[in-house]
Amino acid sequence: MKISLANEILSEERFIHSIKTALACLIGFILARFIHFPTEQWIIITTLVVMCAQTNVGGLMQKSYMRLLGTLAGSLIATSTLMVFHPNPAIHIIVIMLSAILFSFIATSEKSYSDAGTLGVVTVVVILINQNPTVISGFARCTEISLGILIAAGVSQLIFPIHARNHLRANQAITLYHLRNFYVAIFNEGGPQKKAGDLFDLDEKIAKSLIAQRKLAGEAKREIFRKSFNIEDFKRSLWSEKELLRSIIFMFHAYEASEESKKAINSIPSLLDFHQSISRALENIAENIEQKTSETILLPDIELLNVAVQEKILAASVNSKIQLSTFLFCANNLVTHLKNIAALPHTVNPA
Repeated sequence: MKISLANEILSEERFIHSIKTALACLIGFILARFIHFPTEQWIIITTLVVMCAQTNVGGLMQKSYMRLLGTLAGSLIATSTLMVFHPNPAIHIIVIMLSAILFSFIATSEKSYSDAGTLGVVTVVVILINQNPTVISGFARCTEISLGILIAAGVSQLIFPIHARNHLRANQAITLYHLRNFYVAIFNEGGPQKKAGDLFDLDEKIAKSLIAQRKLAGEAKREIFRKSFNIEDFKRSLWSEKELLRSIIFMFHAYEASEESKKAINSIPSLLDFHQSISRALENIAENIEQKTSETILLPDIELLNVAVQEKILAASVNSKIQLSTFLFCANNLVTHLKNIAALPHTVNPA
């Protein structure tokens, strides 16, 4: 299955990023020795903190901006304390406690600026808890930490950059593969009665993939030397992926609602062909996205199913009419959003 291929690619990128992390540390060490910083270890420590937090360029650049901002804020607090109160352990402890409250509140936020919190309070502590804290040593610590952040950002951006847009493409393909497997498991392999655990796992994987896509899209927008990234196309794709999942789930609930509706749906001659065409379309779209190809996608023909289900509705009881109508509505919605995804630029126009 192509999911394993995508995972292999991500593992390869992790290895590349590990090499880049070691290279960034080497650059920091050489630079520290060349300039003769008094506490050069903070350059390497900061570089490691930033590099190990994220692999792709967009995410790392965002974290770098915020951590640099946090470092500057922490340095301002610490140096202001030294300028006003001079070395005073009691005042230093109070400032550190207040800084811990402020920056931990920021760090635990779900906003993008949360990354400013950790290095903000670390900078305050590093400057004030020192054998002989001075304003000059405070500026030196700020410079060391800032330099570590800049080295990490530069190496991430310029040396074998790992782009968020590529992760996003892989994630979209994986989501569609999971949707295909989910559909097949429900309608071709006996449904939840036999595979409840597997269906739950697939549903969780799909949900996590959809959440990850939104995060990756935000990171792709922030990449400096990026190819054009159309956020509106992404939003349409994400919405259609969500609609695919909803349609599949409600189709199944309508199918399982009563024995009468189940029997009526199972008696439709074109049903098996419809299920198979949905499965093929999901897999083909995923392959086009993953492999960046333009193979023709044969989308399901919904008309035969429409005619067949309408005939069943005419002869059904009141409750079954509702269930059959729901099944048909969801099937049409499923095909509509398959067409929407197929028509987006990351794949090809529907056949």
